[in-house]
Amino acid sequence: MILEDIVTVKIGRNLSRGNEKNDRTFVAYSYEDLMTDLDGSFLDSKASSYSGNSDGYLSSAGDVVFSFVSSKAGIVSDLNQGKIINQNFAKLIIEHDHLDRSYLCYMLNESYSMKKQMAISMQGSTVPKLTPAILKELEIKLPSMEKQRTIGKAYFCLRKRQALAKKQAELEKQLYLEVLKQLDQ
Repeated sequence: MILEDIVTVKIGRNLSRGNEKNDRTFVAYSYEDLMTDLDGSFLDSKASSYSGNSDGYLSSAGDVVFSFVSSKAGIVSDLNQGKIINQNFAKLIIEHDHLDRSYLCYMLNESYSMKKQMAISMQGSTVPKLTPAILKELEIKLPSMEKQRTIGKAYFCLRKRQALAKKQAELEKQLYLEVLKQLDQ
């Protein structure tokens, strides 16, 4: 099954053409926001039970977003809701009852078959960047919903665990450097 059959790809707004005065009151969703959301912030948010999809260019907690620049997908957490999705991102609106959003992120980010399809589609490009047309044509396998939920939840738990381990290592480094600084005086 191709992605376009089960997901609507809604490309973000071109902010360089923003002529509305109220555009300036919003903050744009960024790559850093995506990485924060991908590192498990979504698991702690109320969006864990998200059941709908939002319209417009503003992010809502629980939206699946995809970066065309990094070819990464994530789920918007409470922390990043209300930000404008720019043209470097797309909302992936799931139109099919048999697709779990966490599983979709896992497939787009980690699946060997999806990465292979993306690499083949981007061959010959000077700057390899996934386009909306290429994204829509990617083949995706849909196991049972139970299996999708298990894989998706495990994926985000792994991402959160990795982020926490990285944060712990950084805090330990700061602690050791502070102790060494105290000993050096």
